[in-house]
Amino acid sequence: MHYKRWLRTGTPVRGMRERSCDVDGCDRPAKSRGWCHAHYQRWRATGDVQAARPLRSAGPCQVLDCDRQRYARGLCNTHYRRLLNTGEVRAEEPIRMVTGEGHDVHGYWIVPVPPEERMLTRGATLIAEHRLVMARSLGRALHDDEVVHHVNGDRCDNRLDNLELWSTSHPAGQRLEDKVEHAVMLLRRYAPERLAGRGAPQDGEDWSAPTPTHEEGPRPSSDEDLS
Repeated sequence: MHYKRWLRTGTPVRGMRERSCDVDGCDRPAKSRGWCHAHYQRWRATGDVQAARPLRSAGPCQVLDCDRQRYARGLCNTHYRRLLNTGEVRAEEPIRMVTGEGHDVHGYWIVPVPPEERMLTRGATLIAEHRLVMARSLGRALHDDEVVHHVNGDRCDNRLDNLELWSTSHPAGQRLEDKVEHAVMLLRRYAPERLAGRGAPQDGEDWSAPTPTHEEGPRPSSDEDLS
């Protein structure tokens, strides 16, 4: 842990600001071997960081009044993610600046978990902030098959209003019995949390049956009746 922290920041002490890339003229944060990610990848591919060769995405973001460094397509990481997810950079929307203790991992902000909240993380001491925010909202730890989605595509925007709870769970087979059993499991798990308008199932109430939406008339007894 301390070795990795030293590689990333130049010091094993937590909370110190990340150092810049060792390549002259490159002010990107150092990620590996004292180089930024771009120069490190060049070294891996060619054996040389090619310091004299400019980085393709060097310079500020092309969005007006955004002074963040380019990440891809001339855009910073946040505006690029917005473009991928929504088709627009949404330049009029401010970028949330992450402050406080924590560090960035692939665009996600990782934060320490206070001892009194570790029941929400199954004892984990570090967790992605968006998962902690969702766990606080639900009042429980997230299941292994649950993921938290950023609505606007910005991984640093961890406001509860920007987060959605998704499930990757699915039945093992496609038989009707499997699907019905899986649907009942989802209702039992999420009804108290997500179906507040309908309320939790009452004693004796069977949520496995579909809720009627309209009255159905008599159905034809054969294909000939459809003519």
